[in-house]
Amino acid sequence: MNTHLKTALSLLCLFFALTQVTQGLAKKPRVKKSKKQAYVIPKILLEEVKKGNGEAAYFIADTFLNGNEKIKTNRKQALIWLKKAADLKNPHAILTYADELDYDDKQVKALKYYQQAAEHGMGKGFEMIANYHLEGKAGLAQDCLIAYEFYQKAELTEYKSAFNNHAWSLATNKSPACRNPERALRIYYKMLALYGDEYIPWYVLDTKAAVLAAVSDFGQAIKIQKQIISSIKELGITVKPEYLKHLESYEKRRMWVED
Repeated sequence: MNTHLKTALSLLCLFFALTQVTQGLAKKPRVKKSKKQAYVIPKILLEEVKKGNGEAAYFIADTFLNGNEKIKTNRKQALIWLKKAADLKNPHAILTYADELDYDDKQVKALKYYQQAAEHGMGKGFEMIANYHLEGKAGLAQDCLIAYEFYQKAELTEYKSAFNNHAWSLATNKSPACRNPERALRIYYKMLALYGDEYIPWYVLDTKAAVLAAVSDFGQAIKIQKQIISSIKELGITVKPEYLKHLESYEKRRMWVED
């Protein structure tokens, strides 16, 4: 076989091989991204709701509200089902529905459900009633002393956020009649015991600094506030302006007082 023929056959074989590879690659199925689907409520759950099962209604509401990797959220439907579950006296639905109403600035309606949550012994129910009294929301009288009573009820359930808000107000409230730094310090350390070895959030440490400044321990207040700011910056996160303002106040040997 002459040289030219050999070369031609070699090129033909190479072309054929490349064609097969290309075809093989072209036939390889593409991985399609799965699209989230609208939630279709299983009939068995609907039947349970008809029987008065509040837990089933809450499961439906939670699925609409939060979705998952396959199901898309639908807040409108979530609110409808949260109310159904709340009216069926499911405690978690009552509290979640109250939170959603509060988020929508419907505090008067939210208060009704927070009161129901409190009747079920849920700490956040008591805490939110306290917050409303503290700020004079939902038609309630602005009264820190009544608010503190509700914080105490929340604290009996060991709801950490209530301890934090209670201590913060006792240390920083603009009304001298509502401030009691020494009591704030006791409440703060009770909360700290509940955290144990858990991670302590920045806002909780911010409260600690405010309480320490209120009892004139400015050295520790400054140290803690600087640690908060430094740890936030290390993560590349923007520091909240109020954290910087608190530090500035402590460095001037002034306790922080809310406007």
